[in-house]
Amino acid sequence: MNREKKYRTPFRTAAGGIGNYVMLLLPIMFLSGCFDLDSSLFNNKSLTSYHLSIAVIPESLRTQVVLTSQGKKIYGYFVKSPNVSEKNVILYNHGNRDHLQFYWDRVELFYKMGFSVFIYDYQGYGMSEGEPSEEAVYSDATAAYEYLRTSQGYGNGQITVYGFSLGGAAATYLASSVFTPKRFILEAAFASASALTQSGTLLDFPSTYFMKGEYNNAERIKNITAPVLIIHGVDDKFIDMEKNGKVLFRNANDPKTFIAVPGADHSQIPAKMGEALYCSTVKDFILN
Repeated sequence: MNREKKYRTPFRTAAGGIGNYVMLLLPIMFLSGCFDLDSSLFNNKSLTSYHLSIAVIPESLRTQVVLTSQGKKIYGYFVKSPNVSEKNVILYNHGNRDHLQFYWDRVELFYKMGFSVFIYDYQGYGMSEGEPSEEAVYSDATAAYEYLRTSQGYGNGQITVYGFSLGGAAATYLASSVFTPKRFILEAAFASASALTQSGTLLDFPSTYFMKGEYNNAERIKNITAPVLIIHGVDDKFIDMEKNGKVLFRNANDPKTFIAVPGADHSQIPAKMGEALYCSTVKDFILN
């Protein structure tokens, strides 16, 4: 199996990445005085129903969940570990592309590790109602946490918050402002709106030219007291490791661990680490 195809790039941009895409639109930006990159940040797709593989996770061990966020219905899936003694759950905040069905292979990996998992769609993604925004993402993440706490009975010390790419903003908000999780994991996350636009465009414009929100993960991470694991691809061309992952790591409190994955682009970390090493790394961090 070609593992690199399995972990696909979550950003849909013009050839050459987000930098070339923005460069083509710079004249428009200067004429208008403002350019909104939110339409590229939120690459969401709507669905009328989810069609999830049962090759790894049997249908009997997953439950479709409907939550309310800002008055909108958002959808998710709770996957129950077959290990009845396992009391840990991963709250997975997915990236900016498509919907939770696109990230189901990652849920399967967590399931293989022996963990229960909750994955959900932000407003405007999949079957979820509404429109995505910074405020909506934070509200959606909070609703997901409340579901695990109230409906599934998990205590804070049993929940690991995991954020990939855009999901890093949701995860950082949760762990800094809503509750203290057992463990906190970021993968290919950006430090802030400014860092994201600068690493993508290679130009030192203020983020207000590009995005409506601040997404200040670099500042929020200073308030997280749970053990931190940050994983970033050395060859990530969408979210530059030095301007984002390393900044987040410097601002994080101890205990903290940083893993730079050689040869990995934005969505290639499990493939480039190797599935076995990726799974053992995440599992050991959560359990030890």
